[in-house]
Amino acid sequence: MSTGPVVLVCGTVNIDTFVRVDAFPTAGETVIATPGALSDGGNRALGGKGANQAVAAARFAEDRGSDPAATVRLIATVGEDAAGDTALGVLQDAGVDVSGVARTADAPTGQAFIMNDTAGENIIIVTSGANTVTDPSSCAGEESADVLLAQGELTPEHSAALPALAERTGARFVLNLAPVTTRDRALIAAADPLIVNETEAADVLGVPRDLGLDEVLDGLAVAVGRGLATSAVVTLGAQGALVIEGDGEDERTMVASPAVSEVVDTTGAGDAFAGTLATALAEGMALVDAARYAAAAGSLAVRAAGAASSYAPGDAVRNLAENCADR
Repeated sequence: MSTGPVVLVCGTVNIDTFVRVDAFPTAGETVIATPGALSDGGNRALGGKGANQAVAAARFAEDRGSDPAATVRLIATVGEDAAGDTALGVLQDAGVDVSGVARTADAPTGQAFIMNDTAGENIIIVTSGANTVTDPSSCAGEESADVLLAQGELTPEHSAALPALAERTGARFVLNLAPVTTRDRALIAAADPLIVNETEAADVLGVPRDLGLDEVLDGLAVAVGRGLATSAVVTLGAQGALVIEGDGEDERTMVASPAVSEVVDTTGAGDAFAGTLATALAEGMALVDAARYAAAAGSLAVRAAGAASSYAPGDAVRNLAENCADR
């Protein structure tokens, strides 16, 4: 039995279908897709933010040398169907403990349909399926953990039960509120950190999405200082991430994203960031240090198509982050 830290990831599991196009269609337009959107020539892969982040967390836990590796356990639901079988197999192969994944005959495994253009941008449509029944309050078998990581893809009612699960297991609660499906004050206040991108930060604050970046970041810093969340991390794509701690306004640290030679697909880069951050925190790192490794994981993830299938092994993430820090 491992004596290392434990990361619980509570979230969704999907099977993703990828389609690559030269340019996104406009309303009423038909375009012809390019066959084989993924690097292996296929077009289906594991997805869902819970599954993606669990894989990223497990990949970062690899190759720890003499230190006990973190155990990454997923709390989720899949259907009693072939897609569920596939998802569980991929998760286990990635080193994720799936003993907390329930199966239901009442709904199919979730699906996502992802359209990528030649610039690496994407449009995603999700059908939740079995994910709608995942309820953190029913996880009686979870006794203790170092970090609980969750996203915004559970129903708002089920998301509201996450702080109680964190408290019962003694875990630090990390909330990647993507998408912003709820603005439950108690849920967000329990986050340490709250992880959002620029658009999600605006949604959490209830301000227009086209408000300038500086105004959104300033507003979030003030809100954290007033107790919105214990801490926050704003992911900014190729620019990196802003870590907000303490009273928010004064304790801000910008973490750079290491540059990569080619951007193939940004799908799942944010999940690579969040999963890596969770394991780094469970290993005892300070938030800013954890964000540096998370940024490296996000950078490496954009070099290949797909989400979980594009994540780099832990040693590659650690080497990139540490080499960048030495410069």
